[in-house]
Amino acid sequence: MMLLFSVIIGCGVWAADRFIPSQHLFWKSLDTSRPLGFATQNQLFALNLKPSNICMDLARDSLGFKSIPADPKRLTSGAGKNVCGWDVARVVYGTEQTLFAPGESNMQCPLSIAVYLWQREVDILARKHFGQPLAKIHHFGTYSCRRQRGNGSGKWSEHAFANAWDVTAFELQDGSLIKIVSDWNGARKKANFLREARTAACGLFQVTLSPDYNAAHADHFHLDMGPTRSCR
Repeated sequence: MMLLFSVIIGCGVWAADRFIPSQHLFWKSLDTSRPLGFATQNQLFALNLKPSNICMDLARDSLGFKSIPADPKRLTSGAGKNVCGWDVARVVYGTEQTLFAPGESNMQCPLSIAVYLWQREVDILARKHFGQPLAKIHHFGTYSCRRQRGNGSGKWSEHAFANAWDVTAFELQDGSLIKIVSDWNGARKKANFLREARTAACGLFQVTLSPDYNAAHADHFHLDMGPTRSCR
C-alpha cells in the first residue's frame, strides 16, 4: 500500500512539474519573466534562504530592471553598531519604463526583486484605470537605522537592513500624481487604483502596511521582506 501511495504521489509531482507553469509550483525557482502565480510569494521569500549570488544573478538578468550591486554597508558606531546595514544589496533605479523619485534606493536583493515584479503589476493597473503607463514611483527610501517604532527599544525595523521600502505616490506618463495621503479616500478611480496596488503588493511582499493599518501610514505604503507576514 505504501509503495502504491508513493508511486501515485511521484506521478502527481512529475505531471505537475511537466504541465503546470512554474509560478504555481512551490518547489520551483522564481522566474521573473513569468506572470505572477500561486507560488510567486513563496518563491520570492525562498530567495532569502539561498546563496546571495542566486538572487543577484536573477536581478542582473531580469529584463528591463535597472539596478546594480551596492557596496556593503555596516554601521561601526552608535546604537546600531554591527547591526544596521547590509552585506549584499542592490542600488535600484526602477525599470526602463518606471523610475524612482526622488532617486535610486538601496535594497536587499529579494526586496528588489519583489519591487521589480510589483512595478510591473502597478503599471498594468495604471493602464487599466487611467489609460497610460506608470512613469515614476515616489518614495521615502529604504535604509534607516532605527527600531520598529522609532524609539530606542524593541525590535529593529526592517529599514535598518534596507529590507523595507516606503512608497508615497505614483506618477503617470502625463505627469499626474496619485498620492496615498490625499487619494486613499479621494476620488473613486484613484482610491480604487491605490487599493488594487496594495492588493498586488500583498501578493508579493511579506508585509504590506497602508493607511488602513494606522495613522503613521496615512501617507505611504510600507513594504518589506521580513520574516513575518501581514497585509493591512
